Amino acid sequence: MDLKRYRVNNIQEALQLIKKDLGPEAVIVSTRQVKEGKGTFGLFGKTVLEVTAALDQEQKSAPAKTPPPTQAAAAVAYGIKDQETQPSSNVVPFRSTSTKDSQSLILPIQKDVQELKESIDEIKIKTATYGDHVINQLKHELGEMRHMLHMIVSQSVHHDDLHLPENLMILFQQMKFGGLEEKFARRVVLEAQKNISEEDLQNFSYVKIFLARMLMKIIKTTNGIENIEQSQKIVSLIGPTGVGKTTTAAKICSEQILQYKRKVALITVDTMRIAAVEQLRAYAKVINVPLSIVSDKVELDRAISSYADYDVIVIDTGGCSQRDETQMFELRDIFDERGRLHNILVLSATTKDSDTNEITRKFGSMPLDSIVFTKLDESSSYGSIFNHAIRFKKPVSYLTTGQNVPEDIELATKERLVDLLLHISGS
Repeated sequence: MDLKRYRVNNIQEALQLIKKDLGPEAVIVSTRQVKEGKGTFGLFGKTVLEVTAALDQEQKSAPAKTPPPTQAAAAVAYGIKDQETQPSSNVVPFRSTSTKDSQSLILPIQKDVQELKESIDEIKIKTATYGDHVINQLKHELGEMRHMLHMIVSQSVHHDDLHLPENLMILFQQMKFGGLEEKFARRVVLEAQKNISEEDLQNFSYVKIFLARMLMKIIKTTNGIENIEQSQKIVSLIGPTGVGKTTTAAKICSEQILQYKRKVALITVDTMRIAAVEQLRAYAKVINVPLSIVSDKVELDRAISSYADYDVIVIDTGGCSQRDETQMFELRDIFDERGRLHNILVLSATTKDSDTNEITRKFGSMPLDSIVFTKLDESSSYGSIFNHAIRFKKPVSYLTTGQNVPEDIELATKERLVDLLLHISGS
């Protein structure tokens, strides 16, 4: 496979260079905006579009049997923020990838992924002062290539009946590349096609904003725990092991103290993992809140009563496997209570869709008021958040982006969630 990288001002310029260098059968495998010019790492230079294109050697040597594809057939763009009006409104068929083609693409990409891993490790070892900027760029590119491998395999068998104008096809591919399930992405672009005029379909920025507004109508948010109307807000964080419930509990406590000046107390029902209790005890000491440790519903009710004069009570729970019926029964016995307790299901953005669905169905045997998605900093695609919102219609309350307390937590907003999928801001 020939793999070449270009830095250009816009996608049209890239397409011309790719066609000239690699021929009409080349495809774009990734795009991103980068800085070039003066200053450390080019931070003070102008922003340009970096496009990586590839040509399969088998395709290169084979005689051409079909006319050259349109620009959109090559422009499987990811995160393009095009300021110009797109010149063509050609209808582009969605072309499936055969298993043989998938294999020929996968092997060279796997080699590139390995080389990227080695580059990251070498940079870390040779100089710690080189800065995180370059390393983060390499990590991002590695994440894109890993996801591309998955997409190539998953697209080995696909329907080829989808015909869309060029700009909608680009955004359809971007949403799929970002993890949005194909049937949901298809539904969105087909609805958009019905409601956007032929003239406006030629404007990439307009079409992108139109899709963003459609997605904002799908997802729901709660403004943190401010949707709780009771004078005393009692929230419990439940979910599987390893998703960051304890750290999230400390972050919510800090937010309520620092931003809203409220009186906050902590309760944990995690009696099985001593280390987690000690971790929460350390957090409670740092943020100066009382902590109670309970093991059943009777003790929980007693602890809640003892904090009657507190504005907010945050309840941390031990990790519970959705497949462990005994643990789930014990959890339901404590938290299957509607009205007084507000259960927040904590999910990791790195968890695959099928597992997220199973977790939500199992924990859904208890009342679920909202969802927290953690570890956004460890994921490179966020379509699963929208898949979850469409399937279960549960609002999102918080997003967390790291381990730091209290910094790495933010209120979930529709604008932020759509930006994660479509890269409206270009950040």
